[in-house]
Amino acid sequence: MFTESQVNDALAELKTPDVSSWEVFAEVANFRVFRRSVTGSALKEYKVLGSYPDLPVRYLLRAYTDLDLRKTWDKNMSSWQPLDNDRLHFVAKFPWPLSPRDYVYELRVQEFESGVVCINGKSVKDDKMPEKSGVVRVDEFRQDVIIQPTEDGKGCNIWFGYFDNPKGNIPTSIINWAAKSGVPAFLNSLRDCGRKLMSKDAAESNEKSQSLSPGGTPIVVKS
Repeated sequence: MFTESQVNDALAELKTPDVSSWEVFAEVANFRVFRRSVTGSALKEYKVLGSYPDLPVRYLLRAYTDLDLRKTWDKNMSSWQPLDNDRLHFVAKFPWPLSPRDYVYELRVQEFESGVVCINGKSVKDDKMPEKSGVVRVDEFRQDVIIQPTEDGKGCNIWFGYFDNPKGNIPTSIINWAAKSGVPAFLNSLRDCGRKLMSKDAAESNEKSQSLSPGGTPIVVKS
């Protein structure tokens, strides 16, 4: 869960990014992806700063947190199932010949009066979901997302932090390739899903207004 101070620091970064210990790793429309080394490890952690100018917060939130919906747009997602206490089990595909990875984590959503929404996911242990043969359990995982509505309310700004330890002897070249191509693809697919939700709502609202509008039934004039 986020403290108010953490949220304010992240929002400040959207205006003035803290790049003192980070390198720019990739760029995609309206977003920059940063990374840095994790102390005492060969692993990297990532943060993404940017905006969707034409995607309101509520649509991004639905696209990101509805995991049944996510399976329709996230090509790396294999399956998921809910567990008790805001926990879930998530299975991700990895490029051949690597084994799939699975995650057991707690997912929390916070909404503030300002309209800012925060999403926090952190790996946990759950005896009800033991490890399975042929699947590598990722037990070091963290995702932090802070979504701020734009001033006109038509879009949103995003601060996204991510770290996991996929385990195994994965070549650095594969990790770099996956991150450099996967993060932009994820951001684009997430945006496209949100836009589809928005278009669907607009179409349904238009149909409803037409059905309720006066004069909807044609008048037959007899001569």
